[in-house]
Amino acid sequence: MNIRKFTLISISSLLLLLLLFIFSYQRYYSNKLDTQLESQSTYSRMVKTEGKDIKIYKDGKWSAIKIKGVELNSFEPGYARFESITPKKDILNWLNQIGEMHANVIKVPYIQSPSFYSAIYEYNMDRDEPLYVMHEILLDEKAVLKNYDAFDKDILKHVKKDIKKTINVINGQALIFSNKRSHRGLYLKDISKYNLGYIVGTNTNPEIVTLTNAQYPNKTNYDGDYFSVEDGNAFEVFVGEVLDFSAKYEIEKYKKSSLFSFLSSVETDPLEYKQESNLTKYASNDIGKVNPKDGDNLFISYKYHPSSSDFLEYEYTDFEKEAESTTESVVSKHLDRLMATYTLPLVISDTGISSSRAKSRVDEKDGFSRGGFSEKEQGEKMIELVDKIYQSGAAGVVLSSWQDDWTRLTSFSLVEDYLDQSNSSYWHDLQSSDESFGFLKFEPGKKKDKVYVDGKFLDWKNTKKLLETDGIKLKVKSDLSNLYVLIEKKDWSLTEDLLYLGLDVTPLSGSKTWQKEAEFTNKADFIVKLQGYNESRIVVNERYNLFNYLYKYYANIIEKEDTMPDENSDQFEAIYLLNRKKFYLKDRDKVLFPIYYETGKLTYGTDNPKEDEFNSKADFNKQGDKVEVKIPWSLLNVKDPLEKKSYGDLYLDGVGSQLDFEDIGISINYKGNRENIVTEEARYTMEKFTSTDYFERRKDSYYLMKDYWNNNPETN
Repeated sequence: MNIRKFTLISISSLLLLLLLFIFSYQRYYSNKLDTQLESQSTYSRMVKTEGKDIKIYKDGKWSAIKIKGVELNSFEPGYARFESITPKKDILNWLNQIGEMHANVIKVPYIQSPSFYSAIYEYNMDRDEPLYVMHEILLDEKAVLKNYDAFDKDILKHVKKDIKKTINVINGQALIFSNKRSHRGLYLKDISKYNLGYIVGTNTNPEIVTLTNAQYPNKTNYDGDYFSVEDGNAFEVFVGEVLDFSAKYEIEKYKKSSLFSFLSSVETDPLEYKQESNLTKYASNDIGKVNPKDGDNLFISYKYHPSSSDFLEYEYTDFEKEAESTTESVVSKHLDRLMATYTLPLVISDTGISSSRAKSRVDEKDGFSRGGFSEKEQGEKMIELVDKIYQSGAAGVVLSSWQDDWTRLTSFSLVEDYLDQSNSSYWHDLQSSDESFGFLKFEPGKKKDKVYVDGKFLDWKNTKKLLETDGIKLKVKSDLSNLYVLIEKKDWSLTEDLLYLGLDVTPLSGSKTWQKEAEFTNKADFIVKLQGYNESRIVVNERYNLFNYLYKYYANIIEKEDTMPDENSDQFEAIYLLNRKKFYLKDRDKVLFPIYYETGKLTYGTDNPKEDEFNSKADFNKQGDKVEVKIPWSLLNVKDPLEKKSYGDLYLDGVGSQLDFEDIGISINYKGNRENIVTEEARYTMEKFTSTDYFERRKDSYYLMKDYWNNNPETN
């Protein structure tokens, strides 16, 4: 053995021994200092269930806790999901703000960086009212998509490995090397005394439940050391085995016991629904079939976004009976049904309201749509939803999420399957509902350069005019969320005159005219039509209409479109978003038409949070001779503003097509009582973004939820 190899082995051995010493010392020292744990024969604990309550052991006695939770991860703009290096001081700041809003639990969706757990440890140190932790554990998505068999060796191997890693992280005894499924590093902070429990399988889909049950009809029982299953189905046996492994590992290695659960949802719960599809009908996973042998370490965790499943709304509502619309809400009826089904504590561990500009799903009955709310409306709807959850008798709720997460995909969208996600953490798509569930907003750009649509125009002082002709002045700016336009024309009226802004994004299509309504010097793909406070909108050339291509030409969802629009067509159309496809009512043998709405319609107001009239959904504002307009990039078919990529020719190359663009052509058509002005074309070149600048801002929803949790006695 050469000296170099010997030295390397010696150093590695010393490091390993040092780690073993640290882990052993820490385990002994941690257990010795834990005075808030109740001792059992083989383990100690600080949490248990009793009936439908979760109880905490504190000061020598057990008392019920009502979960007031917020999901928290370490996402910050500019970093991939498992690559963020959020400093501990930032995490501590977030924890302080979460504590100030009177939450008592944070839910961690996957293993974060070591600094994240260090921050939790430091925050909770010597606090009478700590922030307790619930930690989720994902199934390996690649293994699931490959097999759809819960008993596949790869799925079982990975989930058990991830369970061990997560429990080790919570106990401050983990060394995780580079991998693609979690953060990595050395974890030395033991936060187990604040850990309420683990929620496994948080990304379980109905396909794996259905196919596992079909493949193993004879797997009905499981008898483990801590959990058993009797007369269940195959997936329930899988759940019992996984939870038994979790409890056994935690108790045998750390002599501690937490609560355990496996996430359920509308798609996978054991309830029967009149209108559900065969896929969800056979995706039954009843956590109540899993029996804890100690009797008090299992709870029901349930994912519930009211608008996520079409069949649920029609389960409890008959829209053909007008009187039905005034009865109890769908949410309350469903929660009551869940509470009657389970004898264990029920935690709605994943729910929330999005403040995105657009909405991806619509809730016709209760109004809990997925997106389309202002920040104030987000808070109001969240309080309404949370209040119903507490009134049902549930053990608590966890709201998703603390911060907006730019990497989250919007479910139910055909478009998302074709988007390049490599740069998703660098820009905020205001049209994507799932990116805006947070209480904390990351505003793109530098604070001093932020453009607010507020009618004050102070943000434009240092911006050069892009165009000045025929009494019309034009300025343009952009960040990684929006294109901003400022137009000035002396004595023009928003209600009596017409002002059109033609935008040229792609050279592959477009028109210099909008039939007989407007004309431009450049070919326009999109037209901003400013006409009144309530009727202004953005329209798209029919050849570049993503909605029509997806749901009429590519797929016959709205109506069948057989003819490809001409690339020089002068037809422009409203911009729509699909909220629901055709829906079949089984009990009435009736097909309901799709639901979609005009997302290109512009909202008048001020989006400056310092103003009393603040409306985060505001798109444009006019004061005097000036008007400023904010246009989200995805409304202009821009797929990636960081790399300047837009959709290509949809009808020739499909939704996966993309086109590099360097600039955007702009011209204006003004129509007043006495004049018709068509300006020359100006080309706006976006600056090259080399880094993601942003600043944080708490939304109105934060302060509304803070007041609710503070002043509502049912939650304390």
